[in-house]
Amino acid sequence: MKIDDPIADALLGDSTYERVRAERWGWFKQPIPKKLAWQSYLLFALAAVLPLTAALPAGVRESPLSDVASTSPKIALLAMVAAVLVAATGLGHAGVGLRRFSLEPSLTEVQALELFNLESLCSLVGFLTGGFATLVTYVFLLVGFGGVEALETYVAAGGGNPFATSTLGVDVASVAVFAMVGAVVLRLLSTYLYVESLRLELGLVATGTESA
Repeated sequence: MKIDDPIADALLGDSTYERVRAERWGWFKQPIPKKLAWQSYLLFALAAVLPLTAALPAGVRESPLSDVASTSPKIALLAMVAAVLVAATGLGHAGVGLRRFSLEPSLTEVQALELFNLESLCSLVGFLTGGFATLVTYVFLLVGFGGVEALETYVAAGGGNPFATSTLGVDVASVAVFAMVGAVVLRLLSTYLYVESLRLELGLVATGTESA
């Protein structure tokens, strides 16, 4: 009976990049298409800030329901920072994947290591920093859904009002549009790179069979 061992397969396989990934330690060792899919989900969650903000209790949001999209609360700025981090690092992941596919099977170990380091950096910034900013955005939304009393309690505890107007002018609609477009782009890139990874794997297997 054959036992599936992805690490052993990577170490013994013909892909230099997969061998380098298997040999090095990292927080996020998932395939790039899967990372891109996860990042698209984060962006979809950030796009949902618009309807969620509109659904906040009237005493929490500082404008009428019809004007929510054009308002610029501080939480919108935080959500935009999260969206930019996730989208930018997602494009970085995609760039690593595309570069790897353009160089395989002649990819050198030095090139593979450089790509792996870039992938690791994108993963750390995207999931840790971008993911944390997304989480904080939703924590603030939960505080808002607790009503005026919950918000006043948070402010009294030393926190600023996340629904107060930001001086930087980032409105909720801009966040939603940017996050939605970014989510769709990353999802398409995820699908494309997954298909390309299957083609590359089949090509390497065929090359190895011919060599044998």
